[in-house]
Amino acid sequence: MTYVVAEPCLSTIDRACVEVCPVACFYEGGDQLIIHPAECVDCDACRPACPVAAIFPEAEVPEQWRSFIAKNADFVTKTPSLVRAKTKTEVEEAHQDTFAVCREAVAQAAAAPVAAAPVEERPAPAAAPAPAAAKKPEAPVPSKVEAKPAGPTVLAPELYRKGLDLLREVVALQEAGRLTAEKARGAEQMAKDLRAELAKGMGKENFNLADLEKKSITFRQGEELARGLLRASEGTEFEHAFRVGRQKLMESVGGLAVLGVITAFIGWMTARIVLAKPLSLGLPLTPSVLANAILDPENLPLFAAFSALGGILSLFCLGALFAVWRSGQGLLDIWRRREQKRLGLRTAEAES
Repeated sequence: MTYVVAEPCLSTIDRACVEVCPVACFYEGGDQLIIHPAECVDCDACRPACPVAAIFPEAEVPEQWRSFIAKNADFVTKTPSLVRAKTKTEVEEAHQDTFAVCREAVAQAAAAPVAAAPVEERPAPAAAPAPAAAKKPEAPVPSKVEAKPAGPTVLAPELYRKGLDLLREVVALQEAGRLTAEKARGAEQMAKDLRAELAKGMGKENFNLADLEKKSITFRQGEELARGLLRASEGTEFEHAFRVGRQKLMESVGGLAVLGVITAFIGWMTARIVLAKPLSLGLPLTPSVLANAILDPENLPLFAAFSALGGILSLFCLGALFAVWRSGQGLLDIWRRREQKRLGLRTAEAES
């Protein structure tokens, strides 16, 4: 069973589904996105990501949209040069129109075979004089085949299925906000195991998606799954530190608010002590009148006590304000380190 993109995509082409697909099986379809039926692994990651509910398992496509099953399949089989769909982030960062990207990609792919056709026709006559020469290389051919990396041409199904199940679990836990560091480390280890299996099959440590796809489509899907696991688990090690830092920030802000209220109340009481008598007598609030009110034998002890208490509380407020600043800086540092790790993963994927 595969998944099918139906009519709601025609008016949206949101591309959120492309962001979450672990095997990158979405392609530009001209007026909608297309899922490659041979590459889809039925992980169900794309369906909840679609904002207009345009993606269905083939068996669950609504009756009025059943024609899109054939449309998706026919597009894949009849399009000679499929163009892999851009992600939502790529389109937005390039300030492109998502509909225009979809149309132009298909137009360019359709034009490419026309230009390439003459090149393919020319070698045809040269094929006739080559049979005699072709017999000579027959001896080296086996040596070339033997020189290719030894190993399977199909990724171990059990390992792939285990990784896919783990990806689904990690995505579900992440959406629920319950992804633990231990589970994230398990996802990272699974990605390492998948890449180790791929390295064994390829016979080398460094390879890119093009190399994998030349040997086997399942090898490319294994690398995409490894990348999906790393993307799903990235930044989890920062979550605990982030929660602790956020809690500390909230406590500091709460303490500052309480101290601020108490300090304001003490200031109001101090002002009331000083201003009560002049206001009751209707005296103008001149500096001399205020000085006399402060130095009044009845007011002076209370004024001194409240002033001292207000000064002490003001110092505590400054300390609380500094604690808020430090907590905010800590959260910002954690966020920066998390983004740097994410950028590192994206850069590594782009380079490969």
